[in-house]
Amino acid sequence: MGVVAEENITASNNNSLTSNKNYWTVQDVEKATKGSWVIPPAEGWTATGVSIFAPALQPGNMAIIRTEDDKTGLLASVALRLSPPPSCLITTEPDKILSDSIPLLKVADNTDAVLAMGRYARDKMKGRVLGITGSAGKTTCVAMVADALSAWGPTCKSNNNANLPRGVAWNIASMPWDSAHIVLEMAIGRMAVSSRMVRPEVAIFTNIQPAHLGENTTVHDVALTKSAIFVGMAPGGVAILNRDMLEWETVSQAAEAKQQNIVNYGTHPDCQYRLVEYDAQKQQVTAQIGDRTLHYTLAAGGKHMALNSLATLAAVEALGYPLEPAIEKIGQFAALAGRGEEKQVTVNGLPLTLIDDAYNANPGSMQAAIERLSGQSCSGRRIAVLGEMAELGPGSESYHTELAPLLNASQIDQIFLAGSSYKHCWEQLDEGKKGAWVDAPDDLKPLLLEALQANDTVLLKGSNSTKVHQLVSWIDQMQDKAG
Repeated sequence: MGVVAEENITASNNNSLTSNKNYWTVQDVEKATKGSWVIPPAEGWTATGVSIFAPALQPGNMAIIRTEDDKTGLLASVALRLSPPPSCLITTEPDKILSDSIPLLKVADNTDAVLAMGRYARDKMKGRVLGITGSAGKTTCVAMVADALSAWGPTCKSNNNANLPRGVAWNIASMPWDSAHIVLEMAIGRMAVSSRMVRPEVAIFTNIQPAHLGENTTVHDVALTKSAIFVGMAPGGVAILNRDMLEWETVSQAAEAKQQNIVNYGTHPDCQYRLVEYDAQKQQVTAQIGDRTLHYTLAAGGKHMALNSLATLAAVEALGYPLEPAIEKIGQFAALAGRGEEKQVTVNGLPLTLIDDAYNANPGSMQAAIERLSGQSCSGRRIAVLGEMAELGPGSESYHTELAPLLNASQIDQIFLAGSSYKHCWEQLDEGKKGAWVDAPDDLKPLLLEALQANDTVLLKGSNSTKVHQLVSWIDQMQDKAG
């Protein structure tokens, strides 16, 4: 089942967001934005893409310039200080730009302009386009899929976690139109807008978790909203769905309603890509794919990585490619910073293994991280440093409390908790596992310095807004000072 590949593509390891090829012409920009030139470019002018975020601006990119009334884009003062400068400035108020040396385009609305450029660029693309969504693991899955597909040609993926419509648009608009594959992360916000722009031929749905919940929002609501990823897909596309996820029926029915071919993966007995066994100590996967039993080893630890690998293999076969080159790529894939990256550090002369999973957290990803640490092969103790999980709605404290049985049953030796939501979780922890419970991650610094021992493996996990990631930076800074 799946989309048949039309041709074999020469292998390449190019996985960058942009190439040296300039592909936006004056005519392209005019057609896409319906804008008018205030300062026209020189003859032969071209651009590599567009950006609304200064740190992500690449050489040759155009820049959207925000104004007091239109907040999309860069500040003009920032854009004009960049070196090299943007290839063009696009804004609703060109008279506010104090420069006559950079081409300048006036548009009616900055957001409309960047979305239009995304749609225009998507129309120009001839490669295979994949969209990935879910409550957790999107960014890692995007990276793994893109890495695997690079075995068959230049592959681009989402940059800077830009997964809402404006970010999706400037990502697409900054990718070479001749790329063999485009892999895009797509978040819940205005999903239908993103889907109609991306028009993926393959969609991967990693999971549904209690995330982005408000006072009156349910997990079912999240599933319905995220299922809008299928809105922009043509009938006969491929929907790769995690069979184990919450709201499976909701998501699968939404895919069926849009006439997608459903491929499922997970641990469920009916899975077409089934995880038979995961050996956490050796990081080895045993998988059943049709009548084939596969054994392979992952560089990135955790059962969730094994599941991501199955989603990746499903995508590879959906595009008509053989599994063997992808399995080789997957075996070398390393976890991303903030999303399970493992590194060796030295703190106060103590060698430690640090698992940086501090970019974000929800109940599903927290469970995955705890299970990973519990099964981790290590010569010292296993230490969990957990910040709060944000955006869980009225049941937030319950979700935190429900971690206690999992932590007590784990092989984790000592647990440090930060945040008031952990009150009842702390009360239910086994006394022998209790490290400390504090108000904020910053309060853990002196306690960790006192408690850590040589060869400890330390997991840091929490939602980005709770600032557990600052503990990772603090450890890195101490590492620098030690060096």
